[in-house]
Amino acid sequence: MKSEHPRRPFALAVVILTLLILAWLPAAWWLSGSLTRSEAQRNVDDIRGRRVEMLKLQTSGFADRWRYLTTSPEIIANSPAVLRALAMPTHEHVNEANHYLDMLIERTIGDTIWVISTEGRIVLASDADKPTTLVGRTLHDQPFFRDVLKGQSGQFFGHGLYTGQPGFYFSVPIRVGSDIVGVAAIKVRIDTLDALFGDPSILISDQMGVVVMSKVRGLLWHTLPGAQAISPSLQTLRYGKASLEPIGLTPASSPLLPAGLFHKAGSETPYLFLSQRDGSTARLTLHMLLPLPELNRLPAQQRFYFALIGGSGALALALVTLLLTYLRHIKRLGRQLADANHELQRQADSDFLTGCANRRKFERMLEAELARSHRYGNALAVAIIDIDFFKRINDSYGHPVGDAGLMHLVRTVSAAIREGDLLGRIGGEEFALMLPQTSEQDADTVLQRLRAVFEAGGFTAGEQRIGFTVSIGYAAAAEADGIESLLQRADAALYAAKQGGRNRVCFGAAPAAAAQPNA
Repeated sequence: MKSEHPRRPFALAVVILTLLILAWLPAAWWLSGSLTRSEAQRNVDDIRGRRVEMLKLQTSGFADRWRYLTTSPEIIANSPAVLRALAMPTHEHVNEANHYLDMLIERTIGDTIWVISTEGRIVLASDADKPTTLVGRTLHDQPFFRDVLKGQSGQFFGHGLYTGQPGFYFSVPIRVGSDIVGVAAIKVRIDTLDALFGDPSILISDQMGVVVMSKVRGLLWHTLPGAQAISPSLQTLRYGKASLEPIGLTPASSPLLPAGLFHKAGSETPYLFLSQRDGSTARLTLHMLLPLPELNRLPAQQRFYFALIGGSGALALALVTLLLTYLRHIKRLGRQLADANHELQRQADSDFLTGCANRRKFERMLEAELARSHRYGNALAVAIIDIDFFKRINDSYGHPVGDAGLMHLVRTVSAAIREGDLLGRIGGEEFALMLPQTSEQDADTVLQRLRAVFEAGGFTAGEQRIGFTVSIGYAAAAEADGIESLLQRADAALYAAKQGGRNRVCFGAAPAAAAQPNA
């Protein structure tokens, strides 16, 4: 009996250990899945946050260009050269008008400008001197022409009747008094809009839910989830195809994947699908379809965590040691996570290209500084700086040189301002500058000096020396100002500087206070 006694506790320990392991393994599997999902959620949330801000900037920049396109036909319709050519179509007047349209198209992102007679025949064009010109051709069946003859402004997407190239058309009536004497139209091709975006994950859908722009050509003319039903005749007119295929996005159903991700037909890789729309872009919507191949490793990551957690639980005799090791490991992970979050916060507050503050940080800091200005009566000035003819730099030298110009602007301004001032990028080539404790007169001195520095200086790209000027609009904080009204006055002043000839500084005065009624 004495020989069996030591075996009974050992046998009991083996039984208990077996039961503990059998109970622990399902819990370890659940914990490994939970940890994997948690890390995946944090990674996706971080990517989503940064990509949402990037998409907002892309949408804002695209909307600015779109608004300019929609107003360009009005400029054409009111051009004296165009009106003269329509009234007296002599060779001299026609050449003068065609030359004017050719110069105007260079200042837009459009591709072709037409002036169309009321019979639907193209009589003037920006490419009149080119072999491919459509001068003399008729467009009387095109919707953007028919709508305008009814007195409406036309915006239409479709394939070119003669070129077959898809694009957007903008048109307005040309009037003499109350009579419509012609139609002014501008076309921008899809590949031209595509060149505005460097990110291959960006795509644009129209109001029907059809992808009309994407660097991934296999996505073009596919419908997004929730797309409207379209008749075959309208599909052929708009997209050049009698049938459209869905893009094939289905919600990801893996238990390890965070909610809000999608799978694309024929791919196991999860995708992040974001959308952003600006009311001024004729119901176009910008999307970001971003593959996340790193999430394909989640099952292997779960198995790794299961081996780690399950193995540590199976070592029951070293439970205390393993628990202390695990706690130290968690503490170390916490420090690493805090460091990573700090770095991610820094990146989230910085412009990815120039390193200055992004729009979100700038508006947050401006709101705090404006509150201090209201509370203590401190002077505060805000300026918006825009590079003159920035599109020419991109068109002439390429986008990398344009990016170098943006970084040159940030370096130059940062070297000239105080430590408490803040420079932020709020648009494509637009930057905002916050000047606390600065009066209107002092702000004018600083900004005039900055303008002069850019006028006299430049930057080197390769072996070329490139210079540019800037237009600056600024405003001083008033008692009733919020950040929106303050920035709007600065933006209006910038517009005045642009309209006044560029390379100048303009002040946006606060609106006069309403007179108080007599007691």
